[in-house]
Amino acid sequence: MLRQGLPSQSLVREFGAPGPRVGGVPDFHAVTRDHVLSAIAECDERGADSFQRAYGFGKTHDYLLWHDGKSYDSKAILGVAYKYATGTAASRARFAAEKEGVANLLRHLEFDVTFVDATGLADQPATGEWREAADLPLDESRDAWAEAARGGLIETAGQYHAVVTTKELATLAQNRTGIRTKQLTHYWIGDVLTRVAAECARRDEPLLSSLCVTTDGSVGASYAPAVLAATGEVPADADDHAAQERLRCYRHFGADLPEGGGVAALTPKLAATRGRERKIRAQEKVHAHCPICNLQLPATGICDDCN
Repeated sequence: MLRQGLPSQSLVREFGAPGPRVGGVPDFHAVTRDHVLSAIAECDERGADSFQRAYGFGKTHDYLLWHDGKSYDSKAILGVAYKYATGTAASRARFAAEKEGVANLLRHLEFDVTFVDATGLADQPATGEWREAADLPLDESRDAWAEAARGGLIETAGQYHAVVTTKELATLAQNRTGIRTKQLTHYWIGDVLTRVAAECARRDEPLLSSLCVTTDGSVGASYAPAVLAATGEVPADADDHAAQERLRCYRHFGADLPEGGGVAALTPKLAATRGRERKIRAQEKVHAHCPICNLQLPATGICDDCN
């Protein structure tokens, strides 16, 4: 049964008493549970990254809102829930000094909200309590993480040209399964992505592992082994192969594609890096010179002055 009636005194202190406010300050007591559910549905439809960018919220967050086993940025959801309540979304700046207040208000509406530490892990995961990977058989933790990662990657595939970093995916897998580890991500995420790729191959799907990239925008060293495990072949260029697989993922998992079906693309960061590298190689290229006047030869290879 949902709690109805007057808000608690703590919420009144944090957000003010119900009713119209002056000076343009939002009254969050206009927000109901249904408004929050509408914001969650919009986030699911648009994808978290697109949703947060559209309303001016970044990826950093102090509290996670949990619903149906998925986590959401509590401030972004409440800000957009305010739009459903009043017609105008609350801006990110509105929450600058009210991090805990946001969590308390959402809890008042009977949502689960957990604090996120500096590593991105919630103080309480979706399962209710943490288990340590070191206390479990390796396959149990890795299979659980792979299943959770697969779900997160399918969500990513729903947005054209979206990707997720290895750190973000590792955090998601731990938060959703309630299994955490003190091991550095690069020691285990490759195995998880290989298991995801193997499951994709079993289902005759494009490789979701292609959507996971490092901070430099590359799929990194873990991608080629995942492709090998899934297809029996090693890609000549891992990032070019991943770009093609990502396009297949967007098409397969229902992303809104531009006219023509979209194009395969490197991540913007990696594309920029490769562009700089090509420019440097071109500048370092040794140019031929005329044996008579020693001037640099044009592209034709024939000296304009001596011939």
